[in-house]
Amino acid sequence: MNLLVFDMDGVLVDVSGSYREATRQAAYTFLKGCRGGELLKEPLFSLEELAAVKQSGGLNNDWDMTHRIISLLLVMADCGEAGPGGAVREQWDVAPLAEYLAASRRPLSAIMESGRLSKAADRYYAGDVGSGNVIKQIFQEIYLGRELFQETYGFEPQYCLQDGLILKEKLFTSRSLLQKLAAGNRLAIATGRPKSEALYPLEKHGLDMFSTVFSFDECEAEEKRILEKTGCQVSLGKPSPFMLDSIASLYSDAEKLYYFGDVGDDMKAAKSSRYPFAAVGITYSAPDKEASAKALLECGADILIHSPEELTDIFGGSHV
Repeated sequence: MNLLVFDMDGVLVDVSGSYREATRQAAYTFLKGCRGGELLKEPLFSLEELAAVKQSGGLNNDWDMTHRIISLLLVMADCGEAGPGGAVREQWDVAPLAEYLAASRRPLSAIMESGRLSKAADRYYAGDVGSGNVIKQIFQEIYLGRELFQETYGFEPQYCLQDGLILKEKLFTSRSLLQKLAAGNRLAIATGRPKSEALYPLEKHGLDMFSTVFSFDECEAEEKRILEKTGCQVSLGKPSPFMLDSIASLYSDAEKLYYFGDVGDDMKAAKSSRYPFAAVGITYSAPDKEASAKALLECGADILIHSPEELTDIFGGSHV
């Protein structure tokens, strides 16, 4: 019996209207609080541009991606002196950014190609929700919505009181398709989502065929344990193979191992695991499938999957 480990976002769950859109809205909400914020138009950038940032790597989760995007956009704003003693957000002038966005077809890509990155927003991406991490809090309020946010964090949202974008999530695959996969394989999940947000779509859609779910929570707990024991700070989110190694250790009898992901860091995690994972690149969720396939292959993909139906065609039953 084989072990099939899946990333969640962009592989099992269509997050173009949830996590991806939350990133766009969080960046807009954060920057709207600056001088000249009324000049900014929604959306600030396209989903294709957002996908390009995600494929660039080094992003453990969508909070990191939102911070990265804000840091890219602020290159084109006037933030005064960067650093702890610099101007606060309300004093930044984003009028030059608004002008740049209106004139550019590929704003994020052009800034990434320049190699520039503003540090002005770093002070707003420290700590956690409710303790200074404004970027993460705005994102969570938009993604979860008022009720789930309050249930998760124990206090009322400050920036967004609308329904959460989490309600817009849909499956790429059907429950019956996943049941076919489970008939001849063992299924697990390795995702950068917090555990509660990973379990939400599984419970909502009755996906009880995944026997193991590793998430941001497990990575964070192990990072804290290592810090307390050694004094060293490490990052165990992908491309670290920590989650894959942990899952594979639970299934020592697996004949073959596969990891399904939609970005380069997923492929790198599979290839760097101490277990012989084959890296399976998913392109069906990408706005630009050709660019996605190229990026996945460059990062080590062994197999490419271009439609959800191919999952059962190739991996269904026990004939892999």
